[in-house]
Amino acid sequence: MFSEPDDPDVRERMRAAFADATVRLGYASTDGMTEAWGHNGRTIGAPVRTSYGNAWLRVLEAPEGKEGGKLWTGTQKAAALPTEVPRPELLDTADWIHEGYAYRAELSTYVAALVCSSTPDLIKPIPLPEAWWTRLRQAISATAATPVPDDRPRVITQDYVHRTIRRYLGDVGIDTTVHHWELAHGDLHWANLTSPELTILDWEGFGPAPHGFDAAHLYAYTLPVPELATRIRALFADVLATPEGRLAELTVAAILLQAADRDPVHARLAPDVREHARELLKRQD
Repeated sequence: MFSEPDDPDVRERMRAAFADATVRLGYASTDGMTEAWGHNGRTIGAPVRTSYGNAWLRVLEAPEGKEGGKLWTGTQKAAALPTEVPRPELLDTADWIHEGYAYRAELSTYVAALVCSSTPDLIKPIPLPEAWWTRLRQAISATAATPVPDDRPRVITQDYVHRTIRRYLGDVGIDTTVHHWELAHGDLHWANLTSPELTILDWEGFGPAPHGFDAAHLYAYTLPVPELATRIRALFADVLATPEGRLAELTVAAILLQAADRDPVHARLAPDVREHARELLKRQD
């Protein structure tokens, strides 16, 4: 999803950590491996060879003493989700500290299917089988219906909802208190979905979120392709066409407009998001 970091020190340090992880877990990098980078080089992932075939190895980094928390444990915590949620299986982990940085290596099953988009937003129509749509709805519903673990941090806080909506959408004239929190992927977009067989990738940020958050999130990233945006809206009509669903959509709109201040993908999406937010607010008058 992200390009390799500009800082050569970060690139060198993360590649060294990846090599270290293969030794610690006892697997070998594949020839000519394709790297997948996280934001600002915070993670690096690539396929590795095992005795039973390829697997996916991902390494996270944080300054020593700053490790832990939601993103550090998300993939491990998501392993408890029901089987109706198609996701890579976490196979092994390793943790270590080196020269002032903490690392976590996560080995997961390899997903051969391609992601629906190389960027979070969808910029052109893509063909998706009916079974894909059915499984997506089942997966998001099963995630939302799973009891919220007491120790899992929220995707966003109530204070964040209040502040971000006010800052990026102004005085929307409605109560922005979230009354229903449920488990969500938390970053559901087209670069985290595969096709033609659905697998939902990147569960590091999952946790309690406002009711309808995943549906609202995916819908917003589909706005540039109206025909598929209409399909998403129909698929989650019972969720989005409610006061709670509209609050989730306004929350997502504010989040994406905030992101537009710092990266070109969201800057590109921002005009569609602003227009969508205006339409949402008209419906609530």
